[in-house]
Amino acid sequence: MEAFVAELVERLVDYGFRQVPRPSEAIPGAQALLRRQTLNMNRAVLVVFPAFTPPDFPSYVKEVRRQAAFRCRFLPFLWGIGLQVVIVLPGIAKAGIDPTKYVSKSDNQWAIIQSVFLIDPTESSFVSARTWGQVVTGKYQDAIENVLASHFSRRGE
Repeated sequence: MEAFVAELVERLVDYGFRQVPRPSEAIPGAQALLRRQTLNMNRAVLVVFPAFTPPDFPSYVKEVRRQAAFRCRFLPFLWGIGLQVVIVLPGIAKAGIDPTKYVSKSDNQWAIIQSVFLIDPTESSFVSARTWGQVVTGKYQDAIENVLASHFSRRGE
């Protein structure tokens, strides 16, 4: 496991997240899947290292979202889940992928992507995007961002 992944897991455990066992069984390349579930909140963080740049990135993100949600045992329309997705992929910076296109615009009571972090290890950089709802989830997103910023530079700064 990459050093930043171990640090990220440790930081999120401090917030009450727990690791979901064997995430790579459902999501190829998954290095970590954590969830935080209470009676009124259901959140997850997925860290995935795809083997190659997916030819259809939007479909890939949708499939990762679906697999992570079901792996975290959410109930569609009854108990939705907010996902924070961290994708580590060499060359993603040059691919011109805009993370703002992959965060959910509204809550559909299903599985929504609340934040996306795209890391290019070859450039040692990352870029991120967040959606609405920062009151509850913002502190988790800040924790992810802070861990990433201690290992990679923010692209565009």
